[in-house]
Amino acid sequence: MTVHHLCIWHQSELVATLTHDTMENSWGLVYAPTWKIRPKAFGFSPALSLDAEKHDSQSIRRFIENLLPEGRALDIAASANGVGRSNIYGLIHELGAETTGAFRFLPEHVDGRLEPAHAERRQVSIQELDARIRDRDKEEFVVWDGKVRLSVAGYQDKLLVYVDGRIEDGGAMYLPDYPLASTHILKPQPVDSRFPHMVVNEHFCMSLAKAMGMPVADVFLLRTPRPVLAVTRFDRTPIKTPAGVPSVARRHVIDLCQAADVPVSYKYERNIGGSGVAAQYRDGTSFPTLFNQLKHINNKASDKLLMMRWALFQLLIGNCDAHGKNYSFFMDNQGLKSAPWYDLVSVVQYPAISHELAMAYGDVFNIEEVKGFALADFAVRCNIDRKLMQREAKKMASSARKHAQGLAQTGPYLEEESDFAAQLASYVLLQADRLEQYAGEAVHIKSARL
Repeated sequence: MTVHHLCIWHQSELVATLTHDTMENSWGLVYAPTWKIRPKAFGFSPALSLDAEKHDSQSIRRFIENLLPEGRALDIAASANGVGRSNIYGLIHELGAETTGAFRFLPEHVDGRLEPAHAERRQVSIQELDARIRDRDKEEFVVWDGKVRLSVAGYQDKLLVYVDGRIEDGGAMYLPDYPLASTHILKPQPVDSRFPHMVVNEHFCMSLAKAMGMPVADVFLLRTPRPVLAVTRFDRTPIKTPAGVPSVARRHVIDLCQAADVPVSYKYERNIGGSGVAAQYRDGTSFPTLFNQLKHINNKASDKLLMMRWALFQLLIGNCDAHGKNYSFFMDNQGLKSAPWYDLVSVVQYPAISHELAMAYGDVFNIEEVKGFALADFAVRCNIDRKLMQREAKKMASSARKHAQGLAQTGPYLEEESDFAAQLASYVLLQADRLEQYAGEAVHIKSARL
């Protein structure tokens, strides 16, 4: 029997030991006694709590799997590190020093107490970044200096960087080799021609959410001169050590799949597929799954309002792909708390891909068919007061009308980008009218019909 071990660290403190039995494909997790007695200690997720005598092997595996990249990025990471894409342990062994959240997964021989002063700072210039984006057909963007530089979930090309200072002011960028941690995620324009102006799309939608007063990650449109979306990580805070060395404090965050203890394949409500018999199966994450996490939250009223606003905002911008890995929570000893929003994109702008909703409003998976009855059904299933939903929809619609066109006109966009942003703004204005109308209709639908 071969059992492998990884030590899990928070900053410079040992938190737990992760074990994997390769023959049995079983997982174990044991929290360190010194961590458990800390006054504000917390577990990885609701399913992996501190007080459990033993943790379910599959729950551990699901939590780890949800930390890893997806799709082609996962294939690249697996190939570059010489492991199979299904080898979850092998992947977290190679990528675990810089995952989402507070914890680092390090081999036993690696000292988790190392200070950032010991890190080699490998700078990335704007010129080098531009060249790497340009040459993505020759060399995979996530591989730098022969090493995979992506360890966060998602499909898009991304690069994790540490920025010394403000990226808006031209702060120097570095690759975050251990023990240095990243502060930003860089997302260049996709190579796929089916997604024109994706960077502008996400920048506009994120900026709109911020202008409307929603909690959202900070974004900046960086130009190399190619457009790159720079996203400030909300699970990272730049700090100075007592010796004055730049460092990064890590805050624990988990996504909805991890909070609900489901595999990454369940990020869509129709977890098997959207056509034929497969469409009948709806075991994946859904809006009711999201609102069910309120049982782990202290300030339920505040978070419930945020969840509802998030659901309604997806309708405003036409984001059909708002799935279980696009909503996250901070986790500490008090439980869960909604994290800022991210990955806000108007998917309906791209006719070449499916517009089926990742999560249904009631029983409706077509965004054009989300009307009064679907919103009423959504509210009932999620235990939302429909009059409250109507008031919030009206406020959000009014705010969207106030900001959408101005953002399109004044945003940092070039000619064709400005035209695309104007197209986005026009769609938002149309959806604002629809949202206000249908939320009003939802109030008057009798519960007996639902």
